[in-house]
Amino acid sequence: MKLLIIYFLVLGFICVRDLFKVKNFDDYVVAGRKQSSPFVFMSLMATVLGASATVGIAARAESIGFAAFWWLGVGAIGFWFQAAFLSKPVHDLDVRTLPEIAEKTVGKTGRKLVAFIIAVSWIGIIAAQFAAVAGFIGLVLGHDAGTQSVLITAIIVIVYTLLGGQLSVVRTDALQFGILTLGFFAAAIYLFGGFSGIENAADNLAVNSSSAGNAGLATFGNFSLLNEKFGFADLAMMLFTVGGAYFLGPDVISRNLVAKDSSSARKAVIVGSFAILVFSVVIVLLGMWAATYSPDAASGSTMNPLFRLASGVLPLPLAALLSVGLLSALLSSADTCLINSAAIFGSDILNTRRISVVRLLVVAIGIIATYLALQGKDIIGLLTMAYSVYTPGIVAPLAVAIITHKKFNIKKNLWYAGVIVGGLFGLIPAILASTAKIQSSAYLPHIGIAVSLVFAIASLRKK
Repeated sequence: MKLLIIYFLVLGFICVRDLFKVKNFDDYVVAGRKQSSPFVFMSLMATVLGASATVGIAARAESIGFAAFWWLGVGAIGFWFQAAFLSKPVHDLDVRTLPEIAEKTVGKTGRKLVAFIIAVSWIGIIAAQFAAVAGFIGLVLGHDAGTQSVLITAIIVIVYTLLGGQLSVVRTDALQFGILTLGFFAAAIYLFGGFSGIENAADNLAVNSSSAGNAGLATFGNFSLLNEKFGFADLAMMLFTVGGAYFLGPDVISRNLVAKDSSSARKAVIVGSFAILVFSVVIVLLGMWAATYSPDAASGSTMNPLFRLASGVLPLPLAALLSVGLLSALLSSADTCLINSAAIFGSDILNTRRISVVRLLVVAIGIIATYLALQGKDIIGLLTMAYSVYTPGIVAPLAVAIITHKKFNIKKNLWYAGVIVGGLFGLIPAILASTAKIQSSAYLPHIGIAVSLVFAIASLRKK
């Protein structure tokens, strides 16, 4: 607990210091657009290594084994395509938000359409991040995630985002990335370096695999990237849906916008693409270790594999380091989502670049997200349905618009139709699953991606 207090005090010091450095809208929303490649890289890594890429991957490793690697593996592929096709043109557009890209390449209606989808859906995503952090804080405090944990989480994230804006986010991201790197790699060295007290993996494997239920795949004798629980079709679907978010997602693109030039942005993405491959391997191995030697069934717990390592396997100093690393991973995604959502609401929907307005929006969005987090996962799921629209509806059309900018004119009605029709292929299955519990074909979002891409290409007209 003392370590957490020190950690939060350091975050507070950074945001108070940055409060006096914020002079204008650019400072608050894009950190002055003057960040060097190392800071862009660390902020990018802290942003993508959030809840889904840490506790989420570890949980998937427990059920599908080493194939869980692909969650960040397809992210690396998305980064490679971003570096090749988007990093330079996006930065050269001289914009402050992702919807503003749509205005410069398509038109004002495109900006409003993209802004509305992102702004609404990201409130649910922020709520989900608050809930994830609250669960962790509840674990530290010794009780289930409840009102107290959610409020602590919300206050921390809202306050330091409110004061320093993107400047604080970039600085705290650098700190958080350093801590989470130390935490994950120190845990891996301890567990796989022969310090854990488990001398012979083979002797323990059969017993623990049989008692762990679904841990049969998560064995150290099986490093297959594809298996019966995660085949090529699953990989193909993940490549377009998850990989698409890394290729042209609001949060990863926002890291491009804080860079001082397009070269810094591109270098950060390239280095980040290889770094997340390393992190993916480490996180998957930690999840597999927990599934094999500290399984749910054996402990009578439903705790996430990484939480089990921190609470009952690692020695206290390493457990504390991993715990703060996990907290850093969760917080670094929440603050990025919060500042980006507030900036989009202010700049793209309300048409204002007043810092005071964006700060008020940080508080308002934070309060709404806190309320949703307190209501439970079902409501969060309903709000995040709009996120299902983003990849099938926006990624392909917006990427086409960026890549062909200044080379082609765009027939706007066709482009807008692609966004709407493609998005419906993602939204309708999500609505049916969340409200009527009706499971539709998993391929519908991918059909939406193809449809939106066809419409986007058909909208191009030579100048």
